[in-house]
Amino acid sequence: MNRRNLAWKLGWYRQSELDGALLLGRMVGQTEDAYMIERLTRHCAEEAEHSRLWEEVIRELDLPHITIRRSFQSFYMRHTAPPASLLEVLCFTQIFERRVHKRFIAEAADPATPEAARRAFLKMIEDEKDHLGWVAHWLKDQPGALACLTRFQTADQAVADELLPYEHRIHDIPDLGKESLAAARQLHPAHG
Repeated sequence: MNRRNLAWKLGWYRQSELDGALLLGRMVGQTEDAYMIERLTRHCAEEAEHSRLWEEVIRELDLPHITIRRSFQSFYMRHTAPPASLLEVLCFTQIFERRVHKRFIAEAADPATPEAARRAFLKMIEDEKDHLGWVAHWLKDQPGALACLTRFQTADQAVADELLPYEHRIHDIPDLGKESLAAARQLHPAHG
């Protein structure tokens, strides 16, 4: 597996999990419902934990730190307004986590995936089942949920199509992040 692409991919996953945690955490203040506060808080904490797990995998694989400026989720904003209400955030979360779940299953099954990353993928796949379940359960009774889900599904497909050409060269995605000089030396020792 290409170490440069792996370093960028895992850094991007780390940042995307953290951004998801922050978004869900902000939603706690938009509800007074005890069940929703508990679910959002737990979901937020698990997303933050996933970010920490990615950091551990990066360290275990001796990959350099890559500064990621944009999460995966940020690409949706080219296709839809930022989610603002609790309904919009949970519709966005549901669509995004479906994509993540499928992607992580494929990554875990790939024989080129390093064992440390495979363990992280498998842990997160289990957590995503709960996330997908509780959010779907809540959304099924919400007015406007189907239209909102459809809007984010359309954006999700557009983002997937936009990013597909970069799958094996994530470092070439415009404005995604940057390698430090030390990272560049570690990933390209001949150029140091």
